[in-house]
Amino acid sequence: MQIFIFITCTCCGIISGVVYDVLYVARCLVCGVDKKTYSVKDRIFTIICDLLYCLFLTASYIFISVLFGFGNIRLFMVLGCVLGAILYLKSFHIFVAFSVNKLYNNIKSRKMDKCNDR
Repeated sequence: MQIFIFITCTCCGIISGVVYDVLYVARCLVCGVDKKTYSVKDRIFTIICDLLYCLFLTASYIFISVLFGFGNIRLFMVLGCVLGAILYLKSFHIFVAFSVNKLYNNIKSRKMDKCNDR
């Protein structure tokens, strides 16, 4: 039963990685990619996205625990969630981040070309 719980918690961590990417794309659309140019509004939006991610991870962990009746919180359950999130961030997130940066730079260069043509 503990292996099933560990695998379920790992899947919960992977799903949280998907939510992280959705919030990452939203953050890039609203604030841009270059963190050096963030305004106070952009930093507040980033903090809100991070809080939403933490709330989602906590809510999904509690939901899964209640759904399957896991009972007590065990260290291996938390480690499963963390491992799933790390696996996702070290694999698929790299592709998403690369794609977002490419798209952002492409849009930015087209805007610069339009400004220079005028």
